[in-house]
Parts: sequence; C-alpha cells; structure tokens
Amino acid sequence: YDFLKLDSGMTELLRPSLYGANQPVIVVSKDDDADDEKREYVVVGHCCESGDLVTCMPGEPAALEARTMRKAERGDALVVEGVGAYCSSMSAKHYNSFPEAAEVLLDETGALHVIRKRENPQDLWRNEVELPN
Repeated sequence: YDFLKLDSGMTELLRPSLYGANQPVIVVSKDDDADDEKREYVVVGHCCESGDLVTCMPGEPAALEARTMRKAERGDALVVEGVGAYCSSMSAKHYNSFPEAAEVLLDETGALHVIRKRENPQDLWRNEVELPN
C-alpha cells in the first residue's frame, strides 16, 4: 500500500475508528497546473493507533481500504467530505497530546477556507496550573 499520513486523524474524525464509517476523500492540489494522475492510497491519521484509519472498509474499522484519488504531493490538502456535525462534536480532542488540526472548508467554487485555526503546542498546556511546593 501507499499511505497518506495526515496531520489530523481520529483526534478530529472518530467515526471511522468507532464503527467503520466512510466519507469521500479527495486530494486538492496546491498547484493549479497539477496533472490528474490517479493513485491508490490508504489514508491514516497521526496517532499511530491501529484505529487511526480514515479509509477503512465500510463497517470494519480495523480493515484497510485503498482509495483511488488524485496523486498527492507534500503540501496538498486532503478533504474528507460529508463529515457534517460528526467531526468536531465527536472529536477526541488532545488525544495523545496532539494539538487540534485546522479545519478547512471546500466551497462550491473549489476554494479552501480555514474555518478553525490549527492549535500550537503551547495551547495544550495554556490552562495547566502549577502545583504549590
């Protein structure tokens, strides 16, 4: 298999890990002149967990499924479509101390819009309180 490893995963999109939910996945090239070469990929998240699999077999959260999509290059965006209310609301926020990934909306014209900024590592410990000596 060829894998696409995301800077997101089950921390933001938990449904595939829980019960093998499937969403369409597309590559949006950073280059306007990119060709339309197709490749098969298994898409995985960043948590290094067996369940951090975006392209699992339907109803089988631990079974790999390769998907055909546009050839990806470093810096391209990968859009997971159809997540609706079940993305942010069901997230496993800060699992394994990962900052939240940015959320990006792909509009009907094909333009990408950041709708939630990416957290930085300092955001993880911003609310921690120091213990008294």
